[in-house]
Amino acid sequence: MTRFTRFALAAALFALPACTARSAHDDTGPGGGGDTGLMTNPDAQLDDTGRSPDGGGCYDPIDLVFVLDVSTSMRDEFAHLRDGIASIFAAADGLTTNHTFGLVVFVDDVLVVNGCSSFDTAGALQAEFDTWRTFCSTNGEPGGSAGQNGDCAENSLDALYYAATMCTWRAGATHIVIHVTDDTFLERPASFDAGISVEHTYSEVSDALVAAQIRVGAFAQSTPAACGAGTSPNTAQGFFVSFHGATPLPDATSGRVWDIADVRNGTLDMATAINEMIAAEHCAPF
Repeated sequence: MTRFTRFALAAALFALPACTARSAHDDTGPGGGGDTGLMTNPDAQLDDTGRSPDGGGCYDPIDLVFVLDVSTSMRDEFAHLRDGIASIFAAADGLTTNHTFGLVVFVDDVLVVNGCSSFDTAGALQAEFDTWRTFCSTNGEPGGSAGQNGDCAENSLDALYYAATMCTWRAGATHIVIHVTDDTFLERPASFDAGISVEHTYSEVSDALVAAQIRVGAFAQSTPAACGAGTSPNTAQGFFVSFHGATPLPDATSGRVWDIADVRNGTLDMATAINEMIAAEHCAPF
């Protein structure tokens, strides 16, 4: 694997109508965060539920990182996300102004964009999304590896591991990764056709996400997709169903999973789904 740069991003989102998704848990009561964020009464302290005793509510920070497949089939998903970024930023401001947004992109190799620094405005993140949407048509590798993407599987595992370990996740903040791919993945010691080796196993990735208390919201394909030479890789593994007996990543991290087919047929709006997840998870105990 070639060089990787660090990148952190986070976002807080406002409560919107619930979307159809499989949730790993249901938050029905007051949540519990850690540190104080911005409160109606700045002199109040949060209690052990993450809420201020004066009734001002929970104002924990939110850290969110997008982990996005930039292979050739993902141009439309970038367009959907790009169009929803302004709504996501506005919704985040409705929860707390103490939020960060970051970006990790991958095909067979991985790039942690801009050293994991946060995008301060919706316009800046939209411009970055436009860049990577254009990149999708190149069939190249974002991390600078030689050659082009020639197989179906992509490197979700290393991308998620780098997001968990190279991005800045603040103590007391709500931590969320939004992962988007329509492909399956490989794990160490496998290699992709381009000669890029996978650096991590599924269990290592799951452990790293849990250790950082990161909820995974995954847009993935629930049914096998036709892919080259008549093959149909099991794209549901690790997201909708177990991977070699191990718990799906959204379930292991108390996250969410949505079917990317619903995005493509127009029955699911990505920004609405993301906003609903973050509003539900904000200040909830991990």
